Amino acid sequence: MVPVSSVFKRFPRLVRDLSRRLEKNIDLVMEGEETEADKNVIESLADPLIHLVRNSLDHGIEMPADRVAAGKPEKGTLTLRAIPHDDQVIIEIVDDGKGIDPEVIKKKAYEKGVINESQLDSILDQEAIELIFAAGLSSKDEANDLSGRGVGMDVVRSAVNAAGGSVAITSELNVGSTIKLYLPLSMAVAQVMMIEVDKQVYGVPMDVISE
Repeated sequence: MVPVSSVFKRFPRLVRDLSRRLEKNIDLVMEGEETEADKNVIESLADPLIHLVRNSLDHGIEMPADRVAAGKPEKGTLTLRAIPHDDQVIIEIVDDGKGIDPEVIKKKAYEKGVINESQLDSILDQEAIELIFAAGLSSKDEANDLSGRGVGMDVVRSAVNAAGGSVAITSELNVGSTIKLYLPLSMAVAQVMMIEVDKQVYGVPMDVISE
């Protein structure tokens, strides 16, 4: 078991450098750094977290003039938070940026063939927001070397799933976005179904049981 600070500690410099490069004014707040999890889980998180932080800085938090025009403080806030919860660790990446516009995502998803015309009319806003995890989908019109290349969010979800976890996203226009990574405390712990056959007991991993 190691504290999540071993991953979090690389972010102050990353946020400082990217803020300067993007000409944005951004505060980084880190909470729960002493929370512990399996070393393998923590190490598998490094790249997904870097991508999510870059996304928040580039896509999420607006330019200072845009924030002021929207009635927000000029300085944006990005919060990295680790919360122990039962046999899980929840990592939250929270920004107070412009949020994700479901209509923009729906349009992009339709153009990319991720959803069809009937889904375009019927899909709920929350379902549309979750489409950012679809391969090749980006809410950015132009790619840069930080984000917007349509790679990343699907890779983030794959990496978290591979560690036995899951990802959830919530967003509100002009308020901000929250991404939660639900991770097992240990990769050594697996959910199994216990079965007794002819007085012998077997444990079958839940992830290989279809029904």
